[in-house]
Amino acid sequence: MPKTNSTPKNVRSFRLSREAVRQLMSMSHWMGRSESDVLEVALDRMYREEIRFNRALREASMTEYEANSDHNEEERDENFGRIA
Repeated sequence: MPKTNSTPKNVRSFRLSREAVRQLMSMSHWMGRSESDVLEVALDRMYREEIRFNRALREASMTEYEANSDHNEEERDENFGRIA
């Protein structure tokens, strides 16, 4: 078995549509990288984007939650004042 300079990687098998295979081959040729390198780059970019996107969603939902909590506390304080 020939020695390689790359680190050992796990082997995976995926079923891709014809269009995805065409795009993968095209990007591999255009980028001058192997198909597995193209998939790694694409996955890494998507992963980073998802982290950024989900963080934005979490921050927005927390801000919304805090705003609703503050509003609910004000209503409770007002209602408590009316009852007492």
